[in-house]
Amino acid sequence: MGTVTYLPYKDKIFITSNRDDRPDEHKALAPAVGNYSTGKILFPKDVTTGGTWIGIHNNGNAMAMIKGAFAPHIRKDKYKESRSTIFLKIFDSENPVKKFNEIDLQDIEPFTLILWLRQNGTLWEMRWDEYEKFVKSLPADMPNMWSSVTLFDDKMVAARKKCFDQWREAQENITGDSIRHFHEHGGEGYARLNLSLNKGAVHTLSITSIEISEDRSVMYYNDMVTGEQTINGWLFADENSDEE
Repeated sequence: MGTVTYLPYKDKIFITSNRDDRPDEHKALAPAVGNYSTGKILFPKDVTTGGTWIGIHNNGNAMAMIKGAFAPHIRKDKYKESRSTIFLKIFDSENPVKKFNEIDLQDIEPFTLILWLRQNGTLWEMRWDEYEKFVKSLPADMPNMWSSVTLFDDKMVAARKKCFDQWREAQENITGDSIRHFHEHGGEGYARLNLSLNKGAVHTLSITSIEISEDRSVMYYNDMVTGEQTINGWLFADENSDEE
């Protein structure tokens, strides 16, 4: 929930997320399939809340969450519900953008959602700043990067985006492996420019990468705390979860 990149390349879409949080408070289970009203959702589960920050639906949609909206906020001691469970309520919908607009978010901590809709190949950014909802359609053919405003100031957000752009321009061929390597090692040696955090109270707890092609969606999960790595996904034709 600290860093998300969106990268369309050739016939694939890559969405990759670094979960940056306190290791003593936010343990997670490796991705597993859950049955919901609109179908199956594959996601890593927050042990405390039962929610998630990234997921793929067997209808081909994919979504990731970033902490915060436009600016740092003062965190309350308690909220009505975790934004990680709000994630699932929005994603478990035939139209997640409509669901976001309709759902009651009063007393929910600010967040940003990045949504890829397979049916029409569109990319959406949805933000809740604790007072208002903001929805924006983004160019689906353009790479993008989001860094949490709760962890990084404007200068660092811009510097990390520049690092991402420079990395892309230097690549002769982009693969899932190269993107995951960037999310783990990008910006090394430049303090908080590092994509992977391992200093202070906040660490990168996991890196999750989604690869979407014409006929399948695959989720790669790397638990940076335990070293556990898993690969799961499904073919859109049969909509059955298959571990690869």
